[in-house]
Amino acid sequence: MSKQCTEQDISEPIALQNTTNQLKKIRSALRALRDAVILLNDSDGLEWWNQAAEDLLLLQAADKGRCIFDFIGASEFRQYYQAPTLADEGVHIKSWRAPERYLKCELTPFADEKLLIIYDVTRLHHLEEMRRDFVANVSHELRTPLTVMMGYLENFSDQPDMPPHWKRGFELMTQQTARMNRIVNDLLLLSRIEIEETHELHYIDMTKLLTHIYDDAQAYNQEYGHSIHLQIDTYDGLYGSEMYLTSALSNLVINAIKYTPKGGDITVSWTKTAEGCRFAVEDNGIGIAPQHIARLTERFYRIDKGRSRATGGTGLGLAIVKHVLYQHEANLQIESVEGGGSTFSAVFPPNYVRSAAIS
Repeated sequence: MSKQCTEQDISEPIALQNTTNQLKKIRSALRALRDAVILLNDSDGLEWWNQAAEDLLLLQAADKGRCIFDFIGASEFRQYYQAPTLADEGVHIKSWRAPERYLKCELTPFADEKLLIIYDVTRLHHLEEMRRDFVANVSHELRTPLTVMMGYLENFSDQPDMPPHWKRGFELMTQQTARMNRIVNDLLLLSRIEIEETHELHYIDMTKLLTHIYDDAQAYNQEYGHSIHLQIDTYDGLYGSEMYLTSALSNLVINAIKYTPKGGDITVSWTKTAEGCRFAVEDNGIGIAPQHIARLTERFYRIDKGRSRATGGTGLGLAIVKHVLYQHEANLQIESVEGGGSTFSAVFPPNYVRSAAIS
């Protein structure tokens, strides 16, 4: 019995010593990181930080326990911090010490506390700016020659004495230049949305806007023969950019028309929810396999390349939708069953919803 007690007495300090050594190694590793690491308690106070965080936030030993918002006051960070559903994406903010630097903040649950990691993403930000500028400049340069080509092709195609085999060739060239023109226009729109960090916001009468979108959809629907229903359950409007929202929401409706077999049913709805207001487009079309859903908003991503080209798609529509909704702090939600239809929803937060009575 005494021998058993002695072994236990010896093993417990050894286990504790091993744990302590492991913690020291972990802290040493975190201190050596070039990225800022901060451990926050359940009251949002600073519990521990590494050298990079100390340099970035000018922290001192006396700052232990102070609220993180005393050191990072950006409204984007506060909003992100209070919205755990966004925790996987992080938030980008400008450095408060050097405005030319860009930072990415990511929160990770850590037992009853939180781990905040701050990355310097200035180089990535500049590369992204270069990419956007390149796409915008190339698109502008393509626009003029495309306009000239389309004009001449249209004139040549109207010649009554053109040989049949030439006529078919001109028809194909006309179709492809028109498709290229749509791609250029979508690229320019996407670049403009990305570059404009802020845009002028106004009250939008959603009943009026959705009625307009519905009328355009019915005109586009003539060759498809779908039954399109408009369901408006609230007169609440939005505070936003009407031009961009019209483009994004129309895109969702047109996609439903294009990717639903002829004679299908499509419902466009505007409802009030606990999360704010929800715009939804529901169809009974071909549906989407689960492995594709996460990538649908990527530029030029196509599930079926042949079908997309046949319907005249540019592969940029949902990327435009994603960026427009991001500017309005809205979420794009996609529910789909392969062969059983899809529902694309845009959920707008309460701070962008406006009652018609107080508009």
